[in-house]
Amino acid sequence: MKKFALTVIFACGLLLNPAAAVQTSLDKIVAIVDESVITERELENRIKLVKIDFQNSRRRLPSEEVLQRQVLEALINDSLLLQEAKRRGIKITDSQLNQTMQRLARQNQMSLSDFRQALIADGLDYDKYRETVRHELTITTLSRQYSQRNATISEAEVDNFIEQSGRDTASFEYLLSHILIALPDAADPEEITAAQQTAADIMSRLDQGEEFDQLANTYSSGDTALQGGDLGWRKKAQIPSLFTNQVLTMEPGGYAGPIRSPSGIHIVHLKQRRDLEQVLSQQTRSRHILIRPNELVSEEDARERLQEFRQRIMAGEDFARLARLYSVDYTSGSEGGDIGWMDPGATVKEYEAVTDRLQEGELSEPFRSQFGWHLVEVTGRRTVDETAENKRRKIYSQLLQQKQREVFDLWKRRLRDEAYVVFPDKPDA
Repeated sequence: MKKFALTVIFACGLLLNPAAAVQTSLDKIVAIVDESVITERELENRIKLVKIDFQNSRRRLPSEEVLQRQVLEALINDSLLLQEAKRRGIKITDSQLNQTMQRLARQNQMSLSDFRQALIADGLDYDKYRETVRHELTITTLSRQYSQRNATISEAEVDNFIEQSGRDTASFEYLLSHILIALPDAADPEEITAAQQTAADIMSRLDQGEEFDQLANTYSSGDTALQGGDLGWRKKAQIPSLFTNQVLTMEPGGYAGPIRSPSGIHIVHLKQRRDLEQVLSQQTRSRHILIRPNELVSEEDARERLQEFRQRIMAGEDFARLARLYSVDYTSGSEGGDIGWMDPGATVKEYEAVTDRLQEGELSEPFRSQFGWHLVEVTGRRTVDETAENKRRKIYSQLLQQKQREVFDLWKRRLRDEAYVVFPDKPDA
C-alpha cells in the first residue's frame, strides 16, 4: 500500500508480538532473549503456520521436537533483530508514522478518518495495524543500513566476474539447497569436533540415500532449514562464494561438503541446473492482493475475503484500488498490487505456479504461500532482448545481493552467538 521496501519482514513472515511483555502474566514464557521474551502462544501460532506451509507444499513434516526447535530458533532471531534496531537508535516516530498513514489515506482517495474506519470495517485493529507498519519500517531500516555500510561491489569486481565466468558457466542457473552446522565465532575444539562429526554423519546418510530436504529440516541452522535448506534458483553471481567452485563442477543431484566458513560447516546440494538463455528472456508481469492470517484473521477468513474480492473485481470493481486498500504486501500495494516484470524463479514457487497457468488478464482463485493468501492477475508477458549493458547491470545487482546476503547472514549468526538466551523449562540448556 505504500512506496517503500519491506523485503526483510516479507521474507521472515510473522512479526513478533509487540505486546509480548504484557502477555507474560497470562502466557507461559518459553524463551528469554536478552531484554525480550517469547511466549508459548507466539510459538504455537508460528508452528501452526509452518505446518500449513508444509501441508500446502506437500512436504513431509519433521518430528514435533525438531519442528519446535527450528521454529523457536527463528523467533529468537526475529527478536534479536528488533532489539538490535532499538540499540542502534532506529526508531520510527509518531510523526513519521502519522505522515505515512496520511499518505496511505490519500493514495486511497480518503481522509485519514475514513481510512481508519475502512480498516476497522474490514476487521482490522487500527492501532495494531499502525504498530505493524512501525515494526516493518524499523527492521527494513536496520537491514538497509547494515547492508549499505558493509556490502559494496566495485566495477572491477564486475569486470573480474565477467572475465572469469566464461560463456558456459555464465549461461546456467542453479537450484540449490544447503545445510549449515553452526559454530560460534570463538568455537572451542570440542564444539568444532562435534560439528565435524555431525557433518560427517550427514554426508554418510546422504551416501546411503536419505533425502537432503529431511536432513536439512532436522540438522540445519540456516534460515531456510524448514524449507529443506532451499536457496532457490541462483545465477552464478548469486551463488555463495564459499561453494561456487563446487556447484559449477557438480552434476544435478550431487552434493559437496563439509565446507568450513566463519558461520560453521556447510553441505551444499545441486538439485537442478538449467540454461539461462532459455528462460531469462521470458518475463511475466502480475499484480496481487495479499492477506496474511494472524490473531484477528483466520485462514478461512483470509481465503473468504479474497474470494469476495475476486467476485467484486469480476463484477467490475477496480483491482488496483482493492490492492491499495487491503493488501498487506505494502510495497506492491502502493502500486495497485503490481510486482513488476519478473524472471522465472523470482517469486516463490506457489506464486509462480499459479501465474504460469493463468492467461493474460485472468484472475486466480485464492491460494496459499508461505507469506499468506494471494489473489493474482497476470497483466502481461514479454520476451526480453537483453543487451550487454542490461546483462552487466544484472550481474552487478546479483553480486551485490549475494554479498548483502552473506554479510547480513554472518552478522545475524554473530548476534545469536552473543545473545543471552534462556529457556525457563530447560535450566541446563
